Amino acid sequence: MPWSKTLTTKPRTRPSFFSAILGAFALVAILATPAGAQARTSDQAELQAQEEELTTRISQITNRLADLDLEEDQVEVDIERTRGAIESAADELELLALQRREPALIRANVAIERFVSGDPAGEAFAIEIQALGGSDASSDPLQQQEVLDSVVEAADVDLNRLNNNINTVSSSIPTIRNQRTSLQNRLVEIDSTRDRLSTNRTGVEQELLVVAEGLAWYDNSASRSVLTGRTLEASAARPALAVKIDNVGRARPQSGINEADVVYVELVEGGSTRYAAVFHSSNVGTIGPIRSMRTTDVNLLRPLNSPLFANSGGNQVTTQAVNASSLVNIGHATGAGGAYFRNNNRSAPHNLFSSDSALRGTSSSGGTPPPLFTVRRPGTPNPNGGVATNGVNVFYENTSVSYVWNGSGWDRSQDGAPTVDAANGARTAPETVIVRFTPYGVSAADANSPEAITVGSGTAWIFTEGQLIEGNWSKPNPDAVTAYTDGRGNPIELEPGRVWVEIPTPSGASLR
Repeated sequence: MPWSKTLTTKPRTRPSFFSAILGAFALVAILATPAGAQARTSDQAELQAQEEELTTRISQITNRLADLDLEEDQVEVDIERTRGAIESAADELELLALQRREPALIRANVAIERFVSGDPAGEAFAIEIQALGGSDASSDPLQQQEVLDSVVEAADVDLNRLNNNINTVSSSIPTIRNQRTSLQNRLVEIDSTRDRLSTNRTGVEQELLVVAEGLAWYDNSASRSVLTGRTLEASAARPALAVKIDNVGRARPQSGINEADVVYVELVEGGSTRYAAVFHSSNVGTIGPIRSMRTTDVNLLRPLNSPLFANSGGNQVTTQAVNASSLVNIGHATGAGGAYFRNNNRSAPHNLFSSDSALRGTSSSGGTPPPLFTVRRPGTPNPNGGVATNGVNVFYENTSVSYVWNGSGWDRSQDGAPTVDAANGARTAPETVIVRFTPYGVSAADANSPEAITVGSGTAWIFTEGQLIEGNWSKPNPDAVTAYTDGRGNPIELEPGRVWVEIPTPSGASLR
């Protein structure tokens, strides 16, 4: 076992889209394997389906809000109508009350009462009523009685009619008031529903924005680095530039290492290490100090599709191996030597430097690099079942390295001192660290020089987003891109960013 702590891999789960983000975006943006390509297609299809669903929901909510506006207008019209109906009823009651109290009816009732009691005044009043009705006055008591009876009967009919009308109008007023109260309550409900729908629409619009960003990740793939998944600052079509960088004490701090997309750390003679830094996505200024190549570099860098290879030289066997490979040798000892310069503030051989533009200007050869890792879309969960960890210690005989999670990257230290870039003094803290446990043999170029056996398979620890994912690496042939898979054989998915690959022996690392 190459590690000092026993780890178990958590079961892999794939949360739904809404449970993680909404946040549940699943998978891969830049993929190097058929399985990864399938995952990307699935993720795109899911995002497109989510986009359609969310767009439909927004349309439905918008239509419902429009319906509520129309209903509100109608309810306000109905409230105004009930207000008018109540006012009309009040006016009608006032009129009926006046009609009910007409003086003629009151006087008729008085006349009737007096007549019945035998009051002569009642008789006189009856004659008066009869005269008002257009009849000749009569002193006949019976005739007077008939007139009064007729008046009483007519008065009773009118009184009953008016009373019925008053009752009808009075009873309608509570009904109208209830209608108005219901309509006012409906206005409150409409406002509440509108607020709720507006809040829902805002939430759905935010979800849609996240989905749109996810789709844009795929749509804008041409503007991202195939090595890091980040936005390109340079041409995607240009070849990768691999530079051998010194890493002994007198060579530190190095320049340009924090701008490298990928850095391989390999064991060299004397138990020291040397970097093979790969630059592609940005234009880097000063790079160095640049040192000699090793036979390990050939199989390690061949998957980059004929990368430009900058170095300070190498012995005959190493040079022949590099020149016989697909690597484009633009070393200091070649015709590209004019691209290099010496920094007089440092002692040789730790003072050879160059720049991205100068080195690229020496050759028009090289091919576009393929993806080296499976990079997942930003904001998507880790599907590989990682476990939280503080970091890792790596050992190379006479060199010790540590990485500690800082919340956004892995702070690197070497031999107890922080690794920094001389360009600005910034701490080296790549987003992802891969510890690739690799056996070493003896280089055919030098019996004292170890050569990493990078074709084959082995154990790998992948440190990303504060977690460790136990996995395996495999490289079936020298030109194949190294595949990193979890315990289930699924591609290990990294967050976008720089990657440092430490290549210790199978017992050369322990967890912190």
